[in-house]
Amino acid sequence: MLIIQSQLLTELSAMLTVLLSTTKMLTIQSQLLTELSAALTVLLSTTKMLTIQSQLLTELSAALTVLLSTTKMLTIQSQLLTELSAALTILLSTTKMLTIQSHFTDNFSGLLLSFL
Repeated sequence: MLIIQSQLLTELSAMLTVLLSTTKMLTIQSQLLTELSAALTVLLSTTKMLTIQSQLLTELSAALTVLLSTTKMLTIQSQLLTELSAALTILLSTTKMLTIQSHFTDNFSGLLLSFL
């Protein structure tokens, strides 16, 4: 009887050792799952941030495209204004020349009439 009880106690001790080891393994697995969950939460948050950054970069790219287009339009307007200014300068110069010629013609006509 004592031998049987001793064997049973030995087997029970072995079973308790296995149960304790399994419990430790489950505890470690639970901790690992908790850490994995935290890592996945951080990853999700980072992914959301990257998505927001991507959207902001897309909007910034659109804004820069508009700015570039506006800058090109302003450059074209500036060139047109420069050409218009040159044309107006030529027109003013021509008008002055025509005015001088008109005065000269009037004076010359007056001189011719005085000789006649």
